[in-house]
Amino acid sequence: MANIVNWKDEYHVSGDRIVLTNSEAQIPGIRIIARHKIKNAMLPLLPHYHEGAYEFTLITEGKMSFYTNKREYTVSGNCVFVSFPDEVHSTNNTPITLNQQYWIQLDVTDNKNILFLSEEASANLVADLSKIDRRLIQTDDGELRHALKKAFDICCANGNRRQAAAYIHIFLETLIAASLNKQDNVCADIDNALSYLEEHIEEDLQLADLADFCHLSTSRFKQKFRRVVGTAPRHYINEKKITRAKKLLKEGKSVTDVAMQLNFNNSSYFATVFKKYALLTPTQYAYKHLLGGEVDKEKENVKRAINLGRDN
Repeated sequence: MANIVNWKDEYHVSGDRIVLTNSEAQIPGIRIIARHKIKNAMLPLLPHYHEGAYEFTLITEGKMSFYTNKREYTVSGNCVFVSFPDEVHSTNNTPITLNQQYWIQLDVTDNKNILFLSEEASANLVADLSKIDRRLIQTDDGELRHALKKAFDICCANGNRRQAAAYIHIFLETLIAASLNKQDNVCADIDNALSYLEEHIEEDLQLADLADFCHLSTSRFKQKFRRVVGTAPRHYINEKKITRAKKLLKEGKSVTDVAMQLNFNNSSYFATVFKKYALLTPTQYAYKHLLGGEVDKEKENVKRAINLGRDN
């Protein structure tokens, strides 16, 4: 427990990351409202919790993995990950990959004063939130995204706080209603495409061929894939290829062989893509994971490559 942090975000404004605390938002119950555009892989999110507060993370582009209660959850487009008050969560040592996300933290320690609602309405909202029994909640119509984005934009512009609170209320009520819907939102054709990609990830995958596999035009396939999965198909393919590359590198295969096996044009391009998703270059990753293994010859080759600066 000593390494688990009671995490409290601080006010921050930069090009890609904006975090507004209650001091800036000035909405009862809102501890944090924020947005982050992650353009390159980041270090893993360490185990932490938010004392007395729910955290709702909406992924609008790309995807992100969370880990809590010994289970991993993958959050993709228009999907919300729910972290309950005082619940420890992290990314389980997995780097954070490319995505765009909005998140809010709702302080429920005073359930009589939330979002400018009446005492009774505040208490009823907290009671309804406590009934949510899912970590992942998704809607297909974009209503969650629209409501949270509007609230965030109003807060950033120092606009009408009650209007922003109303959009947050809509977001939460929509979330509660969606949590009652146990249906799987993945469309059958895209679900089949995902299975196909998993089985053929080492091949040279062309979007036109995948679209044809789904009996869709290429433009319609790209649009539908992004809506259902939450990320562009090429981004998804690259991420899956890098996941497979990590496995092959751990098995002791050379960087060049892995690049060729996964149908990258050359080792240099493979290294560029790999680092974007994994923080390390393929050579650095291989050296790190082979260091304690038994592939002595490969370890020595990797070590020599690093020393010579041959960062493939």
